Amino acid sequence: MVRVVALNALLLVISMVAGALGGWLATRTVVERQARSRVELETHAIALEAQRGGLDRALDMIRIRAERPGSPEYYLIGPDGRRLIGDLQIVPKAAGWHFVEQPSPQPGVEGVHLLSLTRRLPDGSLLIVGEDMERSDAIRDAVFGAILIAGGIALAFGIVAGLLATRQTFRQMQRINAAVRAVEGGDLSARIGAPANPRTDLDQLALAVDRMLDRIDTLVATIRRVSAEVAHDLRTPLTRVRHAIETALAQPDDEKRTATLAQAMAGLDDALRLFSAVLDLAEIDAGKARARFEPLDLAEIVDRVVDAYRAEIEASSRHISVSSARAAVVAGDADLLARALANLIENALKYSRDEARIDVSVSEQPGMVTMAVADDGPGVSDGEVAEMLRPFGRLDRARRESGNGLGLAIADAVARLHRGTLAFARLQPGLAVEIRLPREPAATAVADARLS
Repeated sequence: MVRVVALNALLLVISMVAGALGGWLATRTVVERQARSRVELETHAIALEAQRGGLDRALDMIRIRAERPGSPEYYLIGPDGRRLIGDLQIVPKAAGWHFVEQPSPQPGVEGVHLLSLTRRLPDGSLLIVGEDMERSDAIRDAVFGAILIAGGIALAFGIVAGLLATRQTFRQMQRINAAVRAVEGGDLSARIGAPANPRTDLDQLALAVDRMLDRIDTLVATIRRVSAEVAHDLRTPLTRVRHAIETALAQPDDEKRTATLAQAMAGLDDALRLFSAVLDLAEIDAGKARARFEPLDLAEIVDRVVDAYRAEIEASSRHISVSSARAAVVAGDADLLARALANLIENALKYSRDEARIDVSVSEQPGMVTMAVADDGPGVSDGEVAEMLRPFGRLDRARRESGNGLGLAIADAVARLHRGTLAFARLQPGLAVEIRLPREPAATAVADARLS
């Protein structure tokens, strides 16, 4: 903070000095030009008077003019070389302009700095008219001295005001630095405490950092929770695999040993499916699949997925129906959308009652296409929706069934990847799970995906 204020003060001083120096030089030029003009007019008037009325008339005119306050200095030498008027100690006799430092005849008194013009009159006389530049310089120096004093006072006030103004900024920067260092040290709960309605740029930065830290804290907590849940879900199948292998090793009968090893293989398959689902969810969240987006007809995807599940559904004494709006075009990845729909159908098949009816539909709304799977099962409450969408989240009644709790999480990730949403609609009875995707502008989404 002190360095910033000092730098601003230095820049202000440099600007003031440069401005004062430039002004001083400019005014000196103007003063000199005015002095030359005045001396030239005086010299011309006296020379003209001498030409018209002789040297005596010129002397009378000089005496009258010399009595005026602030008049120039006059010096006249007759044709015979005698001084007729004036008391200059140094007389420039060469015609033209001269700068002459005239010493004072009195001891201890400062002399004058003359800008003089020397002119030869028609009768041979020598006329010198000079302007005392010291008076103009003294006035100009006094003005600029006052300016410098005022500038110095303004500089002092500026420094004090700068220190007071930056003190709050410095404190805010200290809070930001302390929070960042605390997070660096492993304290993810550290926050700056930014106001909800930021008034300055630093307040906005602090609020953005707090939000970023909230997001990081959430992601780290999610990673820890998912890691713990993956370890928990892997423990059961791996324990079964170990038990089956131990049993097979102790089994003397080949057929029983083969059957036991088959159980171990099934446990390994469960573990591999869990790993595959976690990797799929991570890949979807990364958004790399957007590069493969292309115009798709959701009706075709629904027909293909339903045909793949129809035999299994009908074999379970359930019924499935399909209603599709034709030309329901969106921009997306066909495999991921089919995967999301398959997860919704598997959930409906797993948790609906016998003889239940499963309805799969594709409908169109202005700017949106909805792909839904509905059943007449028990449904869910509003408070259970968040748990169902959480990775590895499973309701208590669902824990009796096989699964890893990633089906709806993957469907939700697919919807978000396609700039859509996953929504739940409670039916009487039953539940409808909808994937709502933007229909327009599909071409823009495709272009964006290909450029990314």
